[in-house]
Amino acid sequence: MNNSQRHPATGAPPERVPASLQAITEQARHTWQHHLDDIVRRLGRGERLTAEQIYDTLRAQTLCIWWRLLARHIEHTESQGMRPDQSVAKFVSWITPYLDDPTPPDPSQAVRRCGQDGELELALAHLGHSLALIRQGAARTFLAQAQTLAQAETLAPACPAEQAPSASIGQEATA
Repeated sequence: MNNSQRHPATGAPPERVPASLQAITEQARHTWQHHLDDIVRRLGRGERLTAEQIYDTLRAQTLCIWWRLLARHIEHTESQGMRPDQSVAKFVSWITPYLDDPTPPDPSQAVRRCGQDGELELALAHLGHSLALIRQGAARTFLAQAQTLAQAETLAPACPAEQAPSASIGQEATA
């Protein structure tokens, strides 16, 4: 979601996105920003970054992007009659395969060549393996949060006009 689509004063997602989804999206953005600020601060002091700091930041970024994309999708499909719970279901089906993301071969099994080409090959094998694991972890978190949303039924239509009218008992419909 670009800045023009965010609330000008708070930076929050648009009001048409359900409140609980707004809260998750805002928390994901806050977490990512926290990790980015930490990395910038450490680099500014000349410190080395740990693998855990990079992992946490990339995982937070992945979650933030997925939730922001979902909020934007809801915003754009609302006019087409798509309910927020349908959008969540679409994203759940899109993200679920990341749980089984084919993990690259174990980097320790990679063929090792001498020199810079061998270092690059080994580094890329490790990085590919790490990114697959980051996606898997982010997918587990996203799907658990999406399930929490569904269980809370916060994405059900709130407007009475969207709900099917019901006739009173004993009244017949007239044509």
